[in-house]
Amino acid sequence: MIEKLIEKRYYFYCLLLAFIILMFTSKCSFLYAFNDWVDANAFFTVGKSMMKGVVPYKELFEQKGIVLYFIYGIGSLFSYKTFYGVFILEVISFSVFLYYAHKIFNLYLKEKYSIILLPILAYLITTSVSFVHGGSCEEFCLPFFAVTFYYFFKHFKVKELNNKEVIINGILAGLIFMMKYTSLGLWIAFGFFIFVNYLIKKEIKESFKFCGYFLLGMFIPVLVCFIYLGLNGAIDEYIECYFTFNMTVYNDGQDASIIYNIINIPSGAFGSLLKNGMILTIIMCSFPISTIFIKNSENKKDNNYFKISIIGLFLITSVVLFWGLKFMTYYILPLYTFIIVSLLGICILLSKYIDKILDKKYMIILYILIPILFIGLSYKNANYRDMIGSSKKDFFQFKYAKYISKYKNPTLLNMGFLDGGLYTTTGIVPNTRFFEVQNIDYNDYPDNVDSMKKYVINKEIKFILYYSQDDINYIKENKKYILKNYELVYDDDHYFENSVTMHAYLFKLKDLK
Repeated sequence: MIEKLIEKRYYFYCLLLAFIILMFTSKCSFLYAFNDWVDANAFFTVGKSMMKGVVPYKELFEQKGIVLYFIYGIGSLFSYKTFYGVFILEVISFSVFLYYAHKIFNLYLKEKYSIILLPILAYLITTSVSFVHGGSCEEFCLPFFAVTFYYFFKHFKVKELNNKEVIINGILAGLIFMMKYTSLGLWIAFGFFIFVNYLIKKEIKESFKFCGYFLLGMFIPVLVCFIYLGLNGAIDEYIECYFTFNMTVYNDGQDASIIYNIINIPSGAFGSLLKNGMILTIIMCSFPISTIFIKNSENKKDNNYFKISIIGLFLITSVVLFWGLKFMTYYILPLYTFIIVSLLGICILLSKYIDKILDKKYMIILYILIPILFIGLSYKNANYRDMIGSSKKDFFQFKYAKYISKYKNPTLLNMGFLDGGLYTTTGIVPNTRFFEVQNIDYNDYPDNVDSMKKYVINKEIKFILYYSQDDINYIKENKKYILKNYELVYDDDHYFENSVTMHAYLFKLKDLK
């Protein structure tokens, strides 16, 4: 009873920590007027449309996994025209991540160390350049990583996983597969190293039973998703968008050799890590060394196998993450789960000295000062701190939404670039399959832009947001079919991602009343 009460207190601590730090570091929070990240807006558009009965892939073309859209759809039920609902889910998600990090720390350290380590962990992850704006697919993967990470440690430190625990990890793998399959590397490694561990101990029956229960768990969410897609006649479109499109079209490797990408993708990942500064870089790079101080048993062979498997987890996770031969800064965020290993190893090394130097009175001071310090640093080093306290007046999305709301049953098409956020602020559900321009070359997938051109020529939509770096002269020269039936209403500029000036042109169907 007392242990359960203590654990509840720790989860509340994780929840409070997640809320306060994400309040500063995620643009989905109420301290920011708007999350203008195009990816988050695209996820939100598809997610809220799902809640309105629209079938993703079949009726809306987007290439992320259906579980991610479902998460955003749930967020839209809390708040339909803002990201506040998504923020609530972010807080819950990140608190689960922190809580399972605490459970890992607790396997090797006294409980008191979690109070010190968790704010450091939360700060390092949420202020990293890979955290980007908040609300990324990779961010929502973090709790899945932490839970499986914990069970991996538990298997080697405490006791072999029971059937229920194996099924749970299989379910997590299935959800990840239906969310972003390139993040599945951790579960491939998880299954491989535990399977080999059984073989080494000559527990052949247990090894195959482990595989069976793991695959059973993985099958459950995959089956549920395919039932939904099958009932809506969207399996072919799902395979086209989620697998074929991602593996072929949405792939930088198609115009470059495999060797070129094998060299350049890791260098890009390491370059992104360096952008975080020396502290995070050193902590991430020190994790293999940190495993030296993590001891599971008196058996040297068992300890060595565990250390090798932890490094193997990292390597296999990395290889699968970059398997698509395309690199974005936020792709490496799940790898920051291994910060847990670094912090754990460092703390195990120093704990005996800390315990000697600091008595209970001084530890209480640390419990207060460390969280306050890293919460303060989270505010100071938030990726978009300058946008904290911003006003809706700073965003064209709200002004345009107010104008569009004057018209009955408006429809909208986002041209030029990815989702600029006007679907979010207007609450409009797209009435066309292609509702944004994917971040790919026209020649690689002309159907996207060509279909949108047909929508405009046929006057299937009432409003067009042309969101791009292209200026009005480019539109007049190259998009004459827009000006034939539509008139320009607004032409605001928007400073995007602290580096790019985007033009936001709002066109209205001529004679629309």
